[in-house]
Amino acid sequence: MFLVGLTGGIASGKSSVIQVFQQLGCAVIDVDVMARHVVQPGYPAHRRIVEVFGTEVLLENGDINRKVLGDLIFNQPDRRQLLNAITHPEIRKEMMKETFKYFLR
Repeated sequence: MFLVGLTGGIASGKSSVIQVFQQLGCAVIDVDVMARHVVQPGYPAHRRIVEVFGTEVLLENGDINRKVLGDLIFNQPDRRQLLNAITHPEIRKEMMKETFKYFLR
């Protein structure tokens, strides 16, 4: 087993490459999906985001309002770094768990 990291900007063709990998039978771990997963209610990153940024970043159902949170961090690098410090460790944990699951298969 070997790992390939796929990065790139918006509209750079990542989705097309992922489709090719999947057609070849490769397992794909989508970190964008994980980033949305780790901020769901009940997860540590969700709780910490609300502690740091306040309940104003929540939708009525308790989910993070990505638009509001994005507006809060867009022009404030220190707040963006804080959000990254909250989410990135949780994303890395999920990525490692998924990688290990595929390794065991």
